[in-house]
Amino acid sequence: MSVKTIDVAYDYLKTQNHSISFRDLWNKVVDEMGYNEAQAKKKISQFYTDLSLDSRFTPLQNNVWDLKSNHKLSEVLFDSSSLIDESDDEDAPVIEDYDDVDVNDDDRRVDLDSLD
Repeated sequence: MSVKTIDVAYDYLKTQNHSISFRDLWNKVVDEMGYNEAQAKKKISQFYTDLSLDSRFTPLQNNVWDLKSNHKLSEVLFDSSSLIDESDDEDAPVIEDYDDVDVNDDDRRVDLDSLD
């Protein structure tokens, strides 16, 4: 079974008593995995995705990461509503009565032009 980059990051952070920047963490993973520059460039985006989705990790300020278990719950939770940009929603069509929506039976798509 091959070692996963996310598990290398987890094992490294388990041995540390502090958080680490993404760049430094990635460099540790690259060294441990023995990646050359081309391999590192190819794999960095998947590693960031894995890091973001893995519940063992938590992002802190300024792209610094740590294990969630090293922090109080109040330190790792934040109000995500500030991340939503509703400014583009003003121009979006509003469907108030679904009976007025014209559905094309051929491809079952809603004809949004019929809403104007």
